[in-house]
Amino acid sequence: MSASTVDAHADMMRAAHVAADGKTEAAQVGVPTRSVVALTAAVTKWQADSTALFTRLSEHAGALREGAVAYDQTDEHSATAIDAAGDDIINLGL
Repeated sequence: MSASTVDAHADMMRAAHVAADGKTEAAQVGVPTRSVVALTAAVTKWQADSTALFTRLSEHAGALREGAVAYDQTDEHSATAIDAAGDDIINLGL
């Protein structure tokens, strides 16, 4: 899975959660006061959970990007080492 795919999933999740939060808040009109207090507490927790999930997904995307850079650097280093080994063989006259 690519970092951009994880970013897209994170963005879709955040948008869906924001929409759900808005619907929950809009549904509070006319609800008894104690229920509004409970719903508000639930929405606050959900928003914190959503933020934590989004942050974690973003961290995963960043780690995937870092892994790709490390892989590319290792691949480049290995290619250079293979070329050097080939040159050494030629220099030995084999």
